[in-house]
Amino acid sequence: MLLGEQTGTTGHFSKISSSFSALVAHWRSYRHIHRIALVIFVLLTIFVLERYRSALASTFQTSTDPIAVPGGNSAAQDNNHYEPYPEANQGGGGGGGKHEGSKYEQMTPEQLLELSQKNAGNSTLGFHAIKYINMKARYDREDAMALQAYMSGLDIEDAPAVEADEIDPAGMPPTHRPGRLRVGEKGCWRAHANIWSQMTRHRLPPILILESDAAWDLNIRSIMSNLNTHFIDFLNQINSTAVHDPSYQSPNNHNVHGSPSYSDNGPIKPNPDDPWLSEHWDLFSIGQCFEYSQDREIKLVYDDESVPAGKEYWGKKMGKERVIRKSGGITCTTAYAISHTGAAKLLLRGAMDLDNPVDLLIRRMVMSRDLVAYSLFPPVMAQWEYIGGIGMAERGAQSDINGGKHRDTPEDADMPGWKDVQEKATIWQTKGHHHDVAFERMALKEAWTEIMGEGPEKLGESLWNPETGD
Repeated sequence: MLLGEQTGTTGHFSKISSSFSALVAHWRSYRHIHRIALVIFVLLTIFVLERYRSALASTFQTSTDPIAVPGGNSAAQDNNHYEPYPEANQGGGGGGGKHEGSKYEQMTPEQLLELSQKNAGNSTLGFHAIKYINMKARYDREDAMALQAYMSGLDIEDAPAVEADEIDPAGMPPTHRPGRLRVGEKGCWRAHANIWSQMTRHRLPPILILESDAAWDLNIRSIMSNLNTHFIDFLNQINSTAVHDPSYQSPNNHNVHGSPSYSDNGPIKPNPDDPWLSEHWDLFSIGQCFEYSQDREIKLVYDDESVPAGKEYWGKKMGKERVIRKSGGITCTTAYAISHTGAAKLLLRGAMDLDNPVDLLIRRMVMSRDLVAYSLFPPVMAQWEYIGGIGMAERGAQSDINGGKHRDTPEDADMPGWKDVQEKATIWQTKGHHHDVAFERMALKEAWTEIMGEGPEKLGESLWNPETGD
């Protein structure tokens, strides 16, 4: 045997060893490639999530307009509730907004105010939502709401009314005045209470609640944006402090913490996430039909071009001006914003003694100062009714509670009002006995011209046969 030759056995083991070494090398290579692939997958996932994070976040906004939902830290967002002022004890001037160490810390006061104004004029008017309460048979009011929202750029949500057949005496709260409320008044209270209950359960940001016959100016968004600056000034003028908030872990729980210590840290600042600074009030009425004189001197008067001149505020003639005031006790719940503290107070009051219709219950709580409430004169919203003499009064359609028996308009009904309809190109008007209404451009009155793009003179051709008049 020559040197270097392998025996058969030695060669066999050498081949096995070589094959094993190759297998190990391949396995190590496979593991290396697998690890590289895993790293690439993780990096791609992170990149995609970062790339589309803003798009994903936007799906949780309540409006396509500038954000108007009060914010809070992530821990406070658990269980469907929010923390409206989680950094109140860190400064910010009277709990008026969380700016230090926040996304707004680089903004100047002017920029903060500008953003707050913009959000106060968004599609929900700076509130978490706008909800209107409507009876399921009142399709006419549903359509009127849709038309106004369409023309003025508002996002509104329907909140079902509580019908008479849904009222069971066993489910009503106790009352020291049995027989005082009619079934319709009980249902009206419960429809509002359903919203209050939802807000209390979830500590929702403030909601604007409308009756189904609410009406407003075509330029409502700019009106509310202008109002926002003066409302903040008003709160500073009266040295407002945050209201008592008994909800869990609230820094404004006066029973635990006493009056908020941060209320003297300077002027109240605008808060773009909560333009109406809802920790400072329980109720903000922008659409009452009457108000009492109590606290009428706690006010701020400001210029508003949307208000026709000539209104009188407790005997004083006004120009194109509006008044922000401490409420003296309202009648009518045409349009009011409610915070979660106000919702809890009203829910408690009704649960303990349901002795009045909902608006008078609110009035009593305002007059006793159990509710921290503010209002406007003239109001920004009002109630509409049909022009007289077109057959709607005969149907009982002017009021769901006081309208009387519902029936079709009799064939022989006297209806001279249709001449007014032809001249004015509208079937709607503000309620005649609500004297404080002051619209420059009532949206419903402008509907024909705005939507059709033509004046009243064309209405006759659309509604009547020019040859027969039918």
